[in-house]
Amino acid sequence: MNSNSTFQPVLIMLFLALILQFIPLSGDWVFWKPNFLLLMMIAWMLYFPDQYGIEFAVIMGIFADFIFLSTLGYHILIFSICGLILIFFHRIVVYLQLVHRVTLVFLMILLVEFMRAAIDNALDKPLFIEDILALAVISAICWIPLDKVVGHFYSLHK
Repeated sequence: MNSNSTFQPVLIMLFLALILQFIPLSGDWVFWKPNFLLLMMIAWMLYFPDQYGIEFAVIMGIFADFIFLSTLGYHILIFSICGLILIFFHRIVVYLQLVHRVTLVFLMILLVEFMRAAIDNALDKPLFIEDILALAVISAICWIPLDKVVGHFYSLHK
């Protein structure tokens, strides 16, 4: 399988992530909605860091900045830091069992949400950290199918 064979699945998954990201939620549920772009980025960077590196994280951050109507660079910084951590731990994480990868995603979501809270605090925006634990659990559960799909492409690529 050549390196271009993952481009079409990435585009399809990006399209699905955008659709899921645009599904409206109201009330308290909006704080429990996973960041599907971040989950997609984690999945592809975890298995294919040579093809989807820090540039991919920056592109996903730009998409997130436009979708969430945030200041340009807000999500780029967060996604880039997350991507650098994934690239650093790639060699170890690929060989872990699913439960360990889910735990890694759980911890990564916690890190991302605390980084967002720190940036919001520095910008004097209101903080919403009450539901971070629930969001991390829901995001880790939503990441399991992504891991299975991207893991399948990784096994075909080897």
